[in-house]
Amino acid sequence: MKPETAEWVRIADGDIGVAKLVLDQGFVRASLFHSHEAVEKILKPIWIEQRSEEPERTHNLLYLAREVGIKLDDEQKEFLRKLFWQLIPSRYPEGTEPGAETARWYYDGAKEIYSWLRQRLT
Repeated sequence: MKPETAEWVRIADGDIGVAKLVLDQGFVRASLFHSHEAVEKILKPIWIEQRSEEPERTHNLLYLAREVGIKLDDEQKEFLRKLFWQLIPSRYPEGTEPGAETARWYYDGAKEIYSWLRQRLT
């Protein structure tokens, strides 16, 4: 694994850990944000490993997965689409705050995809 890849993975590992910690404390917006960040930051080191270049500066999870050739099933695609659309509401006071159950659903899905993607880097 390239050194720059390892740094992305280290930070992504922190994000998925923080997503769980803040969710357990009731901070659902923060959990949604870090769930998204973890998935984004585990896709970007795959980009680096494949292309030997810095990844594009985008938050679009489906785009990143497609660009690195990750084959997703329809359920995974739909989950990443939904998680991507939580990025803005997770950062700003827009709309109603999601409930703990919704945030748990996003965290669980992000953790599953995160773990699956992380295995591709070991």
